[in-house]
Amino acid sequence: MVSPAAPASRTLPADQLVAFLRALSDEIVAARQANDADFDPAPYLAQAAPLFGALHSVNRNSLLFAKQCRAKTQDARLDMDAAHLRLQVSPHLELRRRGLADNKSMLQNLLFERNHLEREIRSCEEYSSEYQNLPLHSLEELQELANAPEPPAGLKLPLPEGDTEESAHELMLTRLAFELAERKRFEEERKTLGMQKAKLVKENEVKKARLEDLEKQLTEFVEKARGIQAKMNEEPATA
Repeated sequence: MVSPAAPASRTLPADQLVAFLRALSDEIVAARQANDADFDPAPYLAQAAPLFGALHSVNRNSLLFAKQCRAKTQDARLDMDAAHLRLQVSPHLELRRRGLADNKSMLQNLLFERNHLEREIRSCEEYSSEYQNLPLHSLEELQELANAPEPPAGLKLPLPEGDTEESAHELMLTRLAFELAERKRFEEERKTLGMQKAKLVKENEVKKARLEDLEKQLTEFVEKARGIQAKMNEEPATA
């Protein structure tokens, strides 16, 4: 059974995107284990593709946010150093202007903010998306397929080029889309071969049943022939 369509994936946080992908994965595994002959993974893959794209977008935005956090952390560190310097150069004037309690509170807030930002930066740097573990075609294979006389139908051409972050993002989306198209093609081939196999099995069963019936008839014929032969052998002795 296909999961209900998820809300707009680009509006969801990362944990909800992962939850949707995990739910889709659990349904596919359950259907595989049930050996459902009518199971079709195409709808699941169609739902998973935008979720992977959205998750990649969240990761990219997180990395961008991490850079901004680094800049804010640096600014906060400079402000904190300046505050320390002002306290060292003119402690009495600073204490009179703000008060000792206010200075301590300001420094504590800065330290708390710095620790918070550093934790966020580490979390963003250590984040690992599910799509990074997918067995995708290498860039060399993708380039060879793109330059082939008849490129695969699922490969979007021309391939994105350039060293910018945006071009790398577009290239990854192209690789993911091609992988999805290839898996759909393989699934269709698997279905076709499965139907052919089922047809051959059915034909073999019919032929096997006919052979068994013929063998049964032949056995009956041999038994009857033996009975007739026995009677024919008894008639001269009686005469």
